[in-house]
This record gives sequence, structure tokens and C-alpha cells, in this order.
Amino acid sequence: MKCLTRRLAVGLMVLFFGLPLGSAAAAPVDTGEPFPVVALPAPADPAERAYLGLDKEGPFTLDQVEGKVVLVELLNVLCPHCRKQTGPYNELYRMIEGDPVTRGRIKMLGVAVANSDEQIEDFVDIYAVAFPVVSDRSFALHRALRAGPTPFSLYVLRDAPGEVGVVAGTALGEDEGMEALFDFLKEMLTMKTADLIPLAEGSTEAVASLEPPQTEGEVAARIEGALASLGDKVKGVRRVSLPSGRRVYAARVRRSGEWETIFAEVTSRSAICDVCHNVHFFYLFDSKGKILAFEPLHLTKYGNAEWNKGEVDHFAKRVVGRSMTGLWNFDPKVDAVTSATMTSAIIFDNFDQGRQLLDELKAAGEL
Repeated sequence: MKCLTRRLAVGLMVLFFGLPLGSAAAAPVDTGEPFPVVALPAPADPAERAYLGLDKEGPFTLDQVEGKVVLVELLNVLCPHCRKQTGPYNELYRMIEGDPVTRGRIKMLGVAVANSDEQIEDFVDIYAVAFPVVSDRSFALHRALRAGPTPFSLYVLRDAPGEVGVVAGTALGEDEGMEALFDFLKEMLTMKTADLIPLAEGSTEAVASLEPPQTEGEVAARIEGALASLGDKVKGVRRVSLPSGRRVYAARVRRSGEWETIFAEVTSRSAICDVCHNVHFFYLFDSKGKILAFEPLHLTKYGNAEWNKGEVDHFAKRVVGRSMTGLWNFDPKVDAVTSATMTSAIIFDNFDQGRQLLDELKAAGEL
């Protein structure tokens, strides 16, 4: 079974325009921390709802799920390791349901990050998934767990029904040792959350910030070039300090004889799949939140091949001109670059956080 110990990493800093390009990010939720209260859509299948102990359709939170222990697996239906994990986890499900000590007391729940209901239905049918899988299409739970790649499994312990519970362990990547995992989950039935909570106290772990593959100078030149393409003169490029740490830059650009403030956000996001490359891009927007340009720094598709110019142009047409305050419901059939569905979904999710960014800029006196 995968190691359940805590993960440690060292934060890195890279200078850009004389200021940090990236900042250390929090590590994923870990042992002793409470499982976040995030609403998920209930399964459409009544039998799956009954298995979880849900008496109606509609959103639910983990405290509504029956059992003392819940294995929650974050997955993506396009991730090859998530697909391979279905076999061992189907075996684990049968072990749990076949043991009178664990049946009804240990539950399993799959949460598909960035996937549509249709994608999930195909995944469940093709791989004969035995346990319920619901959608986290907007990354809400993924974000609350500070999660990165999938498959990522969490073992959640509750003392009594109606409690969300705390995390008793996690595992990243494939896990084939189902007998050992079954024994661990069974042992959890004898534990109390009070024994785990102290393990999270005072935790200040961080992971190294994600950085684009380009140097800070190269990123700066790319941004200045994109700004220059919008008008005939650019001045005063500077980093904006924001509580969230989002990497935003402001500049004055003369367009049609008038000076206006244009912003650029440099975004680096972890891949959803553990065999995919991370996502790096920047975009320009005006003071009203209208997206003016989209530029890749490192975007890949199946086989970790980089997007070609035609693919970048196709995607830019889907996003340039749209408002950051609008709805960014990702439709893989229309919005995705071919063979780059996961990368496309991550970019859409970033734009879906546009309203929060504009609110931050306003609070900082930039708007």
C-alpha cells in the first residue's frame, strides 16, 4: 500500500520584474485535518444513493454519507492511472461488502474532477465501477482539499453519523495492495478522531510553487510583447500585490490615443492527471474584466505533446472577448482542444475564478 506519511517539500522563489514570480503553495490536506464541507451532486441511480445513505436527489455533503469510514477517491476519467485503479478498487469494494464487520460501516465514493455526467457514465460502464462516482466539475472539492494530480485517495474517519470527519491518511497514485488497505480501513473502525486531530496541529507544510519552464526574463518579454500588440505604447509594468498571491501585473497601454490600464495574470496549475504536464499560460484583460489575449507558456495534450499554433488559435477564439465575470461552464465537446481535455478544463476553471480576482483588484485600489 502507498505510504500514508506526511509529505514535505521546500518552497522555491523566482524573481520576475524584481518580485517573486511564484509563491509556496499549501500541501494537500493530510492526516488529522477535517474533511472540507463541500456539496457534491448525488448519484442519479437510486441504488447508489441508497448505498451512501442518501434519501433524496440533489447536493449532499460527506456528513450525510452513512458509515464510520469513507474512502474518497479523487479521479479524472481520462487519467490512465485512474482507469487502472478501478480494478483494484472494485476488488476492495467486494472485500468490504463481503465482510459483515465492514459492510455498511466502510463506504467508497469516487469524485471525478472536471468531468461531466456523460463522461462519468461512460467511465462507469466501460470499467464496471462498483462504487458511486459523482462529479466535481467545478473543482470545488479538489480546491478545498488543496489537491493536485489524481488518483488521490483520502481515508476519512467519523466518530458518529452526521459528522464530516477527519482525514486518517492519503495516497497519491495507483495502489494495488488491496489486502493491506482493507486491513487499514478495518483498523480505522477502532479509531477515534481525537487520536488524529493533534497530528495536524501546527502544520506549516508547503510544496514548491509551480513555475513556467521559461525564465523570468523570457516571461516578462512575452508579456510586454502581448501588451505592445494591443496599442502603440506601453509603460509602467509592475507586479500587483494581492492577498491571494495570484500573479497579476498591471501596465498602462495607449490604445487609439487613450491610455488605459491593462492587466496580465500568469497562471501555473497542477495537472489533474499524475502522468500529465502542469499547465502554464498568461492572459490579458482590461479593467472591466474583458479578456483581450491568451498566450500559452507550456500547454500539452495527449502524450505530453505541446499545443500547436492552430490549437492555440482555436482555443483563443473560445476565450478572448469573453468576460471574467460570466459563466465558464466547460463543455468538453465544444471548448476542449482535441486530446487536451484536462488542460482545457483547468484553464476554464481559472477563468471561472475571474470574479474573485476582479474583486481583489478592486479592494487593492487597482480598479
